[in-house]
Amino acid sequence: MNPPPEAANNISTILAWNPTTTEETTRVMNSIHSGSPSDPCPHHIYNKADNIIAPHLRVINASLTTATFPESWKHAELNALLKKPTADPTELKNFRPISLLPFPAKVIKKIVNAQLTAALESSDSLDSTQFGFRANHSTETALIAATDDIRALTDKGETVALILLDLSAAFDTVCHRTLIDRLGSAGIRGKALEWVISFLSGRTQRVRLPPFRSAATEIICGVPQGSSLSPTLFNVYMTPLANIARKHGLDIISYADDTQLILSLTNNPTSARTRLHDGMKEVATWMTDSRLKLNTDKTEVLILGPTPSAWDDSWWPPALGSTPQPTNHARNLGFILDSSLSMTRQVNSVTSACFNTLRMLRKIFRWIPIDTRKTVTHALVTSRLDYGNTLYAGITTKLQRKLQRIQNAAARLILDIPRHHHISGHLRKLHWLPVNKRITFRLLTHAHKAIYNLGPKLINSRVSFYTPPRTLRSTGQALAAIPRIRKTTAGGKSFSFLAAKTWNSLPSHLRAIPEHLPFRRQLKTWLFEH
Repeated sequence: MNPPPEAANNISTILAWNPTTTEETTRVMNSIHSGSPSDPCPHHIYNKADNIIAPHLRVINASLTTATFPESWKHAELNALLKKPTADPTELKNFRPISLLPFPAKVIKKIVNAQLTAALESSDSLDSTQFGFRANHSTETALIAATDDIRALTDKGETVALILLDLSAAFDTVCHRTLIDRLGSAGIRGKALEWVISFLSGRTQRVRLPPFRSAATEIICGVPQGSSLSPTLFNVYMTPLANIARKHGLDIISYADDTQLILSLTNNPTSARTRLHDGMKEVATWMTDSRLKLNTDKTEVLILGPTPSAWDDSWWPPALGSTPQPTNHARNLGFILDSSLSMTRQVNSVTSACFNTLRMLRKIFRWIPIDTRKTVTHALVTSRLDYGNTLYAGITTKLQRKLQRIQNAAARLILDIPRHHHISGHLRKLHWLPVNKRITFRLLTHAHKAIYNLGPKLINSRVSFYTPPRTLRSTGQALAAIPRIRKTTAGGKSFSFLAAKTWNSLPSHLRAIPEHLPFRRQLKTWLFEH
């Protein structure tokens, strides 16, 4: 949806005429911890002398007012790193290029990105189904939206196809001319658009493999890797895709270039098959026109519901190549979904990875202080345990115990506790909620954001306040409306149902807190006490 002219003018003004302050420049400088080998001044000097340097970076405001990105900041040094230590170094595909950009360039791009993002969000220029690189959006909220839609359909007895589209090197193939056109459609015009054109044009890069460096090569497409501005530009570039999917009745949820389509196979299958054929053909054509490559060989299909055999070769357009064969599990945004959404595969994967990490840490932890142990364990173990744990709501007790054993083992390793000692008191000492309460905590924080409209629009619509038809004792108690379900194994495990039901179990003083951070603090205290 294009913003009205007044919104477009506002966006143009934001980049061209909103100069940054010394305080803002200092804050941004402190948030950046890397630079380029070509920088005449190392990045740690900028960080240590930020109060001295920031007032003299007048080039930033000069760039904004003249709509010109400095030529000397358009060069990137690429470090080629092996994706896996065991990968064959003679195969170029086994390397991951890491782009190193000049430090001052990162500062100005972060300042511009903050203003551009605020303008796009205020004008609703970004589609609500895009969860990538946006405030209050994450891979977890994208997964919540997808699984909630799937459970709603399977609760009606329908069989659902989750189609995970694979794009090859999407960020590197963005057509600059097309991107500029789509920015214009989103309301980015005048000086603002001129600045972006200057930012994208005349860029160069070279590969650095000490002590060697390749010759510099001009970049004629793609958005710069390592730039905080690039994901926002890519989101604008991908906006038309959601409109195409909706036009053909396909539910779509995206995280940057990771795109998932959801379609019921058993609700009017003839119409559904036609819609998928027409939709996928138009999606493929749009991607070709946008210089994006749809990799049909890596596209996965996960069938969920009572009739797995509903999917066959007739569902896939012949023009797109061979039909993706359904799999019984698929990795989606780093989370393994199985055909029954039992989360068994994910829990087993997390358990195996965490215990392997803990075994390696055990070899070195005896020489490391406790505070450092906590930091390392959180970075390598508990962060993995917590990732996506809202989706664990409703899993079996057996799977919860598997996850709890990881937390127990991590606590024993940090505090050097013998294996058979009781662990509950030590978890409280570390201020760790048990796994089942960590799941509840995350579920309720998402519920709070949804019910007070603090989260993504696609999540906010799933939990709402209960409004009784007449004045009752429950009026004014901030209760959530619990949706009706048919099956406890499908709708009964959906986010919409569990979030509302669990929210209503909270005491009224917690439900009445509108601010998110105070709610989180008091919720954690309440969970510890109960």
